[in-house]
Amino acid sequence: MSADTNIETGQLTEEVKEFARCNATDESLMALRHRLAKFTADTFTEVGNELHAVGNIFGTDRRDGLSPFGNGSDEIVAVSLLFRIAGQLTSAASDLFQDGRPYAAAALVRQMVEIEYLAWAFQSRDKDAERWLRSSRDERENFFSPRKLRAAATGKFRSKDYGYHCELGGHPVPGSSLLLSKDPALGQLLLFDVLGHTGRIWDSFLDWSQGNEMAFPIYRRREAMFNEYTAWKAQDGLTTLPPL
Repeated sequence: MSADTNIETGQLTEEVKEFARCNATDESLMALRHRLAKFTADTFTEVGNELHAVGNIFGTDRRDGLSPFGNGSDEIVAVSLLFRIAGQLTSAASDLFQDGRPYAAAALVRQMVEIEYLAWAFQSRDKDAERWLRSSRDERENFFSPRKLRAAATGKFRSKDYGYHCELGGHPVPGSSLLLSKDPALGQLLLFDVLGHTGRIWDSFLDWSQGNEMAFPIYRRREAMFNEYTAWKAQDGLTTLPPL
């Protein structure tokens, strides 16, 4: 239940469960999480739109005949696409949690996990962004499936975390009835989890942007993102709980 974990509260002591519930349902912290989600969604969308324009115009892929789409840089366009998708997912999940529809929101969280995997791959593995943008469905299943990326990351991502999201909201299974209970704490715990994923997505792309002059839409916003996430972590008691 930290920014690096899921919300399997059944593994926690009663004291920790109560601490988690109190922080999850604190009205000021609930408002803080939704504000941060909106700020993040807006930032991701703005960065994505700007990178899309940059990647269309600048770069050598079009000149060298490498981009099937006529982009200047397929790498930049691939990153822009993930940012724009993540922006919509973050905004929609926050709205659905706030609207009291946590099951529908949870179905979006698994996609955030997959974007986190891809962001890591784009940052860590040479030419993965271009390969992904140009890939066929078969190629994505062979190189970019969640299972393949987890294996490539050698322990960075836990398969049980992904499986948990599949069970909770990714698929219609009996256990997902938990999210139909109208318990506000569950939605807030999942929103907290979303913010953990968005923070790590940002960190991966911030690392990716280093030394890349075309990535200025990212590093020109790094201070604002750092300040917002630092303030959230300083106030939200859920960030103090240990990983499960």
